Amino acid sequence: MPPRVTARPPRNQPRQSRSRATFELILDAAVRIFEREGADAATTSRVAEVAGVSVGTLYQYFANRDAILDALQDREFERATQMMQRVLSVAGPASEREVARSVVVELLRLYRAAPALHRILALEGLRVTPPERVLAFDLRVVGIIKNFLLLEPARIRPKQLDTAAFVIYQSVRATMLAYLLESPAGVDDAVLVSELTELIVSYLVER
Repeated sequence: MPPRVTARPPRNQPRQSRSRATFELILDAAVRIFEREGADAATTSRVAEVAGVSVGTLYQYFANRDAILDALQDREFERATQMMQRVLSVAGPASEREVARSVVVELLRLYRAAPALHRILALEGLRVTPPERVLAFDLRVVGIIKNFLLLEPARIRPKQLDTAAFVIYQSVRATMLAYLLESPAGVDDAVLVSELTELIVSYLVER
């Protein structure tokens, strides 16, 4: 296996609005290149060109391409966390099936917004992002799911809610990533949403 390279954090942590805007502009440019030109085209010089900034400006924020990937990983972590909090905090009177379907649909929407980016992160994310940050993200999402299950624990079949939240999260994530990477025959978005929804409900809900 190639040696693991830990991406260094952005050199210039964006605090002011202008710095933050430049930081996001560079990340968005990298995503556009991944989606339109492929991963190999996303050199720092090409990213700077598409972002409309000098290479020197880019290097004020990112030491190298891996640092850009690392920041993109963090941004996707944050978007996924916010989505889970939003969907599971406003479920209200919706049925278990409706809530499960909403989570799957919204997760798929995140992937579909930038499929090439997510393929690259699936393949390279663990190389560029420190494992403790990946673990912290996983624990946040599992915690969000567990808190939702605690709202009506009597209806949940598994009695160990920590385990149930972990199994559901990892099952859905692994299936979604495999779908994204492999494009399996006979499976499209509608089928995937339907089957993952059934998997969640069948596993969680006491019948």
